[in-house]
Amino acid sequence: MRQVNQSVRMVAGLVFALGMAAMVSVASSSASATTLQSLTFIPVPADAANVQPGGAFSSFDISFFDPATGNVYVADRSNASVDIFSGSSLTFLGRATGFTGQGATTSVSGADGVLTVTSGGTTTLYAGDGNSTLKVFNATNPAAPTLLQSIPTGGSFRVDEMGYSPTAHLVLAANNADTPAFGNLFSTTGPASAPATLLNPPGHITVPTSQGGIPGGGLEQPVWNPNTGTFFITVPQLAGTNNPGGVAEISTAGDVLRTIDLGTLGITSCAPTGLALGGSGNLLVGCGNVGAAAILLNPAGAGSIVKTFAGLGGTDEIWYDPTTKEFYVTGNNGSNTTRFFDVLTDALLGGSILQTVDLPATTSAHSITVDSLNGDVFVALAGTTSLNPCPTSLGCIAVYGPSSVPEPSSAMLMLSALAGLLGLGWLRSRSA
Repeated sequence: MRQVNQSVRMVAGLVFALGMAAMVSVASSSASATTLQSLTFIPVPADAANVQPGGAFSSFDISFFDPATGNVYVADRSNASVDIFSGSSLTFLGRATGFTGQGATTSVSGADGVLTVTSGGTTTLYAGDGNSTLKVFNATNPAAPTLLQSIPTGGSFRVDEMGYSPTAHLVLAANNADTPAFGNLFSTTGPASAPATLLNPPGHITVPTSQGGIPGGGLEQPVWNPNTGTFFITVPQLAGTNNPGGVAEISTAGDVLRTIDLGTLGITSCAPTGLALGGSGNLLVGCGNVGAAAILLNPAGAGSIVKTFAGLGGTDEIWYDPTTKEFYVTGNNGSNTTRFFDVLTDALLGGSILQTVDLPATTSAHSITVDSLNGDVFVALAGTTSLNPCPTSLGCIAVYGPSSVPEPSSAMLMLSALAGLLGLGWLRSRSA
């Protein structure tokens, strides 16, 4: 056997180690650890329906990102519309109009919940209104969406948040402000001129007393769970004194299969609002109560707490981005002038808070969505003539994106890895 110079061994070993580290870096680079920074503010123009002083964008609800169109949709009560923004050019594109607008209370205001379904080149926009109707638009041309349907749901107050099943082709929409609160299922397989059909039966879906529900307990964010083939929805209040609320499971037939009572899992304060399903199969539950903790919930069996995130309360909307594998959660430190959002890893990546982003002084930053194509985060910021967090208009959409700090390119990392492997091969050949 030939003798190999010790220094040669050390150099080859070092090259190999660096190469292996590079390969590990390449393999793990898909998991985001990027810091977000403020990129820009998109002005929200006023239309003829806006009666706020100065045409302010002062009241809004849920945001939604459609990866098929690359557009962002925001329920804008101030302009009685759903506003559409481009995720690529970061500009206002147009709006779907004809909603009730900003009323005396949120219960009669619209637009509210919003989602889109894009299929076969057609984008259909579903949005809840303050008069208990579900409005359906053809939004293929975002500059001029066309109203197709306005479907009464049989309630007295707004149609709020929604979830969509792409396999069952169903929308579950919640009327949160009625007593009792209820949901409705809509089929989305109708003709192009009227794609949505209210299914009756099941008619109104309520969480029955036998499941722990109480009249007026509310229903908030539904999400579709492809792992179970069912919907889950947050319930702010279940039966019992000071009950923290829970999550109900609903079948595609409209049956309430069970409720997970957070009180039985050791949670003392929550009032669940936002809800998102992570890639791990766990649900992140946002709590409306200020000072409460966000809850990572395993819905299997009777339900179990995976982890809680202290101080992340006062939540409304939650978004999960399958590209970064992260949750984005709105929060409130106790005053609406101290809003923020947190970025959380999914349980598969440790379930930790990566970043807290403080938001500009505003009265109502509770709406958030993420562009899964480039990682940009969109947060609606309310503005008034006396309090305006936006530089160019009274209220805007704030955009946060990955920082510009460069990282090693994948090509360079792969070259380093290859060099390490070649070094190992050379070392072995010299040792033979």
